Amino acid sequence: MESNNGKTFSVLRTFDAFPKTQAQYQQSNDNTSKKITIKTILFYLYLLFIAWSEFGSFFGGYLDEQYIVDDTPRETAQINIDFFIRTPCELLNVAVRDQTRDIFIISEKLNFENMPFFIPGDIKAIDNPKKVKTPELDELLSQAIPAEFREKLDTSKMIGSDNFDGCHIFGSVPITKVEGQLQITSKMFSPFDIGGIPADAKIDFSHVINELSFGEFFPYIDNQLDNTARLTNKPATSFKYSLHVVPTIYKSLGATLNTNQYSLSESISEVKNIGGFEAAGIMISYKFESLTVVVEDKRISFLQFIVRLITILCLIVYITTWLYKLADKILILIGGKKWSLYDDSPMKSKQGLLDS
Repeated sequence: MESNNGKTFSVLRTFDAFPKTQAQYQQSNDNTSKKITIKTILFYLYLLFIAWSEFGSFFGGYLDEQYIVDDTPRETAQINIDFFIRTPCELLNVAVRDQTRDIFIISEKLNFENMPFFIPGDIKAIDNPKKVKTPELDELLSQAIPAEFREKLDTSKMIGSDNFDGCHIFGSVPITKVEGQLQITSKMFSPFDIGGIPADAKIDFSHVINELSFGEFFPYIDNQLDNTARLTNKPATSFKYSLHVVPTIYKSLGATLNTNQYSLSESISEVKNIGGFEAAGIMISYKFESLTVVVEDKRISFLQFIVRLITILCLIVYITTWLYKLADKILILIGGKKWSLYDDSPMKSKQGLLDS
């Protein structure tokens, strides 16, 4: 009896209900956990990058452009000009002719200063189209400083004034807001005077355009013809500019800027027969468009931003999960279950793709 009990206790002493895990099992689990940890960290870093990008777009906003019909009737507009012309002022005449064929002499409303003609150092284009750079909205608003032209100077008392060969014409003039043409011609042979070109006339319509804009005068906003020059050595030359003026409104963070932009086409021709239909000079045709462009810096509401951010992050997690499962299925089909991404068995780390 005692011998049987002794055998029973000896069997119980050798029985172990909780066998110890081998060292290689522990090592394999450590490697797997490290791999999972690295993948998890990289994944969360990617989600953090997406969230950071969305925060940047939320605070930075976006530009919204719309075209609206200008329903406010306006009878007049303002044109701002600042020209150097290689002709003495007493020989020049400035007029506006609109589509009703009415002619308005505006020389008295502008400032004329005799000067030695020269090309300023800040000229960006001579006899070539200027490269137009569209500024950022914040930069444009920072340049929108309204100003007025200075008073006329008496240059007749300056040294060498008798030999001045140029004229500085500048100022702001109201015009009828209809299609028209600004004409800078010579008093000797304008389209209203029939006759030949005087042999001794000091006429040269080479010119520098420092400013040509419409609406309120913002000297720091760069327009397409600003700081350009056109030169010629023939007195009977006609410079023709055709402008399509588009009212433009800029809005950003409560600030509003009303201005006018224009597209440009130009041509140069020599006038061979001075008459009532063609004249030498500078002809600037303009047409005001009925559409107004509204450029506004907008931002979505914070609630919309949160909903959008959560939606994007959840979609990324959802797609990543299914891609992970798809990759797992493909690996199982190619190499068997031992290559499953979800297989944490210790033998997986010891076998390669060619192992049986």
